[in-house]
Amino acid sequence: MVYLPKTRHLNGVRLLALDGGGVRGVASLIILKEIMARVQARKGLKDECRPADFFELAAGTSTGGIIGIMLFRLRMTASEAISEYDEIAKEVFSPRLWGWNITSWMPNGLASMINNSKTLVQSSRFDDKSLKKAIDRVVGKYGLDEEDRRLKGEAPLLHPNAGRMFVCTTAQNRAETVLLRTYKNNTIHVKSKVNDAMREHSDKITISLATRATSAAPTFFPEVKWPENNNNNNNNNNSPQQLTFWDGGLLNNNPIDQLWYARYELVEPAEPAPPVSCVVSLGTGYTRPDASPSESWFQLVGVAASVMGFATNTNAKGKDFSRHMTALNNRPEHAKTRYVRLNPALGKSEIGLADYTKMEELKTLAREYLEDEKNQLWIDKAVAAICDE
Repeated sequence: MVYLPKTRHLNGVRLLALDGGGVRGVASLIILKEIMARVQARKGLKDECRPADFFELAAGTSTGGIIGIMLFRLRMTASEAISEYDEIAKEVFSPRLWGWNITSWMPNGLASMINNSKTLVQSSRFDDKSLKKAIDRVVGKYGLDEEDRRLKGEAPLLHPNAGRMFVCTTAQNRAETVLLRTYKNNTIHVKSKVNDAMREHSDKITISLATRATSAAPTFFPEVKWPENNNNNNNNNNSPQQLTFWDGGLLNNNPIDQLWYARYELVEPAEPAPPVSCVVSLGTGYTRPDASPSESWFQLVGVAASVMGFATNTNAKGKDFSRHMTALNNRPEHAKTRYVRLNPALGKSEIGLADYTKMEELKTLAREYLEDEKNQLWIDKAVAAICDE
C-alpha cells in the first residue's frame, strides 16, 4: 500500500522541490506556508492544509531534505514544521565545546569563531549528536503511529502512510547520487553497487540516517556510513556493501532534475509518463555570486569558496529547468504544466548556512518577498496548479 494525496488535479500530478541551504531553509517554509494558506482559502477549508495532501511527489536536499521528511514522512503542516525547524536549528547549530553550549556564557561572535576553528583539527564543526537528538524529539512527537513514536529516529524511512518523497545524498565512495525514499521504488534499475544496495536494503534506511545523510556537508557535519558497522566487505549476502554518504548538495543542491526524472516512479514501467499539473520549486534565499576572486595564491581559499558556491548554486539549475520547461510547454502533453520557482532575494544580508541567530531576519525577508506585487502572479499560478479544480 502506498499513501496517495487526498486531492487530485485534472491536469496531472503535482511535484515539489526543496533546495538545500542550511538555516535558510526556513525561508522556503514561510513561502510554502503562504501557498498552503491560499489553497486553504480557495477551497474554503477549516484546517491548515498539509502539503502531503496536495503533492504526489516531493524531493529535498540537505535542509530541504529535513523539511521534506517533516512535511511528507511525518505529514506535518508548514506551521508545525516552522515551529520545529526553529528548535532544530538552535539545537544543531549552537556552538559547542566538548558537548557544552558555549553561547550561554560567551558572546555569539566569539563562540562561532571558536566553533569554526574546529576544522583545523577535525573534519567538521558540528557533531551529529544534536541532530540525532532533534530528530528523535520530532519523530517522537509527530510519528504517524505508536511504533513511529516509540522508535523515534530509528523508525524506517519507508512507511505506507507517508507522503511520497525522497532526499538526495551523495555516495562519497562511489561518487554518485543516491535517493533515499519514503516509498518502495519498483521501476527498473541500472545495475550498480549503490542501486543494488538501495533495491535490496532500502527498508533498512531510518529517518535518522536519511536526515543525517542528506545534510552531511563537508566541514559542517561528519560523513555518514551505512551500514554503520559492516566489517564483512559484503561477504554476507544479507548485508549491503558499506556506503559513505556526504551532503546531497554536492551534486543536487536544487533537486529539481532528480524530481523531474522520478515522476516515472509514480506509474508502472509499462505505463506512459504521468501528466504533470505543476512543478513547484522553493529556494532558501538568493545572493548574487561574488566577483571573480583574485589570481593571487593568497586568495586560494576564496577561489575554493567561489567554486563551491557555483557548484551548489540552486538558481543556476532553476534557470536551466525553466528553459527546459518552456520548450516542453510547446508540446501537447505539457501544454498545461506549470513551473513555478520561488526564491527570495537576500540582498546584502550576510546570513551563513549555520547562523541560526538570523532566523527571524530570514522570515522577514521571505515575507517581504511574498508581499512584492511581482511575485503575486507566480504564487497564484502555483495555487491554481495545486488545487483540485
